[in-house]
Amino acid sequence: MSWKSIPGETPIDVSGLKMSGISHRAQLSVAEAENIRKAIIKHLGGPLSRRTAKFDLSWMLNLHREMFGDVWTWAGKTRTTNLNLGVPWLQIQDRMQNLCDDLIFWQKNRPDFVEQAAHLHHRAVQIHPFLNGNGRWSRLLANIWLKLNHQPLTEWPEETIGNTSIIREEYLAAIREADSGNYTPLMELHQRYASTRS
Repeated sequence: MSWKSIPGETPIDVSGLKMSGISHRAQLSVAEAENIRKAIIKHLGGPLSRRTAKFDLSWMLNLHREMFGDVWTWAGKTRTTNLNLGVPWLQIQDRMQNLCDDLIFWQKNRPDFVEQAAHLHHRAVQIHPFLNGNGRWSRLLANIWLKLNHQPLTEWPEETIGNTSIIREEYLAAIREADSGNYTPLMELHQRYASTRS
């Protein structure tokens, strides 16, 4: 099985695939979406507390496992190789711990929860701790953070993943702007797609 990567995507290595019978991107997308749906229901479908959403290193890794563990053997395990995106793999644990520590600081010094979510989202993507699924994991992390703090969730359009689209290009451009320290475009996307449901 092989396919051409789309812009902004981590190349997919199928050697860790748990499921048989997947031979193209559409089948993989369906399998991953079903696994992710379970994690979304668990974390966003009911009550949430700081006991169940600890936002420490172990919890963050486990969230990725919950999202992708039915599909990939490496789900929830930090990568042990360098990719075209992300920090060098030897820095992953330290960078993730720094992110956990920064969340505590942001709670006291950045009262705007959309700004906190955008920073969390971007930093998690920037670290890129896993072989794949980093963007989807980062977006769910940010939404769990928003829910934990009683804020509207960001309802990302499906077009942000899987295929090239105008929305995906705008999203990737906002991530690149955040790379250079400008978080405004990413915060604006979070605000544009904020849920109106109570």
